[in-house]
Amino acid sequence: MSHRPLQAAPAFRLLLALALGSPAAAQRVCLTVDTEQQRITYPIVVGEALHLSFRHSIYGSEVEEQFQIAPGGFRANKLRYAEPRLVEFYGHESATKEDGWWIVPNPGREFPTLDLRVSREASIRITFSDQTISLQNDTALDGRLRLSVNACSGEKHG
Repeated sequence: MSHRPLQAAPAFRLLLALALGSPAAAQRVCLTVDTEQQRITYPIVVGEALHLSFRHSIYGSEVEEQFQIAPGGFRANKLRYAEPRLVEFYGHESATKEDGWWIVPNPGREFPTLDLRVSREASIRITFSDQTISLQNDTALDGRLRLSVNACSGEKHG
């Protein structure tokens, strides 16, 4: 009995892992920004980071929610708060201070869409790849905005 096929199996697995991790194998999807007035799509890759930054509606301090793009939406990663009172307000028990921010791990939960309420006071910014989208209440007639991840089609790109 030959042992060569067994020895080739680890090499094959390594080649397969390298191929799946290569840019050519990256799954491209589109981030869709929907308002009452318009729909704009942005090409993005599954696994890429997306950050939502805004001012808290009660305290006025900075908050950042960090996600990873998933095939069907957004996978939560962590929360960053500028002030410890926001950590307390939301009842987080596992916050640590890093580089002036209060960090709360928030891994794994997936959201098919992110529904946002846009206002001048919130000053929402969506950051991904090398792009930042800044939003104020004049972006949407009713102040609502929906983010989703879909297969890319021939829609208008930003």
